[in-house]
Amino acid sequence: MPAPHDNPEVPRRVGFRVLRGPLLTLCLLLAPTLVWPDLFVQLGNTLDATAKVARSGLLAAIWIAGAWLLVRLLKFVVWDGIAARRLGGKVPTLLEDVVAAVIFATAISGMLALVFDLDVTGLWATSGVVGLVLGFALQSMIADVASGIALNVDRPFQVGDWIRLSNRAREHIVGEVVECNWRSTRIRCVDGTMVSVPNGWIARDIVVNLTRPQLESRFEMRFCLDFDVPVERALRILEAGVRTAKGVLATPAPKVRVYGPTRTGVEYEIRYWLVCSETSPSKGRHQVASAVLDQLHRAGLTLAYDKYDVFTAELPTRQLDIRRHRQQIVARVDLFADLQPTELAQLATTVREVRMGRGADVVRHGEAGESMYILVEGLLEVLVPMGGAAGSEEVLVGQIRAGEFFGEMSLLTGEPRSATVRCATDIVAFEVRKPDLEQLVTQRPALALAITEKVAERRLRSQRRLAEANAAPPSEEETRSLTAQILGRMRGLFGMS
Repeated sequence: MPAPHDNPEVPRRVGFRVLRGPLLTLCLLLAPTLVWPDLFVQLGNTLDATAKVARSGLLAAIWIAGAWLLVRLLKFVVWDGIAARRLGGKVPTLLEDVVAAVIFATAISGMLALVFDLDVTGLWATSGVVGLVLGFALQSMIADVASGIALNVDRPFQVGDWIRLSNRAREHIVGEVVECNWRSTRIRCVDGTMVSVPNGWIARDIVVNLTRPQLESRFEMRFCLDFDVPVERALRILEAGVRTAKGVLATPAPKVRVYGPTRTGVEYEIRYWLVCSETSPSKGRHQVASAVLDQLHRAGLTLAYDKYDVFTAELPTRQLDIRRHRQQIVARVDLFADLQPTELAQLATTVREVRMGRGADVVRHGEAGESMYILVEGLLEVLVPMGGAAGSEEVLVGQIRAGEFFGEMSLLTGEPRSATVRCATDIVAFEVRKPDLEQLVTQRPALALAITEKVAERRLRSQRRLAEANAAPPSEEETRSLTAQILGRMRGLFGMS
């Protein structure tokens, strides 16, 4: 048996039910005149003034019942039928109410003129003067109502859409439409407040629908870097930043473009996409700005300064160069936080700089390796074979951002690579090989314990993050146990007693 909404007879029965009341009333009122054509003549000759009043009341009721029937016919045939099919949705209630008011006003005018023999010309003239006075007094409200009708017909947005109202005279309004009535539109803003905007204002503003014709909306942010920062390096760092921001869609992919030079430096524009119902524009802007500033800090860069600075002392280092400031960059890695300045300087001179393009594999799952890597600039993706079987389809399990390291287990214990690390953007990294670290731990054996403790804690956190959505910090006993295991393997690999 078909569902009720699948039965083509259901809309027809609903329409008849809607028309049944006014149609039955009109038939009952017209029946006496149809059955007895000269009823009113005979009543007029035989009855007194009370009968004439009853006659006028009956005719007046017929006029009102006819208007009522016409309004219901329009709703059934036009609004819910022809217009709804062409518009692809329900006709605004505001438009239905206005047309119904016009029909009833016309019916009342006809009733006064034909039933009660009143001159409605004066009435319309008087109402016109009154309407003119009221129009001047209520012109703002009338403009809002007229704009509300236009908005309901044009439908630039619907309830549930995210919109941005732009006007030079006031601050932009961004939020979700929750109601659109006769006079105003209510918008729930990102700060949780409800803003009631007059429809007249909306009709004069630029309305940007952030939800239609597609859920994804594009946004832009600009960052200015100094002229001496190579464009290639700036694009690499900024792209890595926006791609690590939470809420930013991976498809369509974010892009970074050179916007143009300014008096301060070179301005870069970041374009990214959001679903506003999931991540509001202000929250997305915060996430992108935070991620980009973090990447700039990790890479040793700052935003461009105003070029009117006056220094009476030595100019501080504003931009870290990969070749000339290796020690400062390596010092920002948590794994080497316990190294002394001389040890950092020694390590910085021995590490090897690695540059690779987008899509290249830095290490592959199952390969042997005796080195670890420090990502200086760019973004890396961590992939593992599905089910752990070599050669099977790879699954993305994480990202490596600038300032982070990987491959330390192969360096310290000789284990094969546990995952494939692939370049999501062009990258610059430092490779720390076994001889580089062997010199340090040979000179100061206590350094091996400090390094392995950090590696053990990091590995436990990674294992728990894979097992649980919210990883609890590893206990001291778990860290100590894994540290001992890694330290034992490291001593055997490095020939330490």
